[in-house]
Amino acid sequence: MTHRILILGGTTEARQLAGKLAARTDLAITLSLAGRTESPAAQGVPTRVGGFGGAD
Repeated sequence: MTHRILILGGTTEARQLAGKLAARTDLAITLSLAGRTESPAAQGVPTRVGGFGGAD
């Protein structure tokens, strides 16, 4: 069974956590970034950029 994990990114700790969990085949990791940076660094896991709806 694959567990889906959403990590709220934008910090060093979030990037490190995503990097450590990326190798696990039992997890599907997505890193969410707020979209404040025009060119975010590559994260090594699928990344979602933007808010969660509502007023931005």
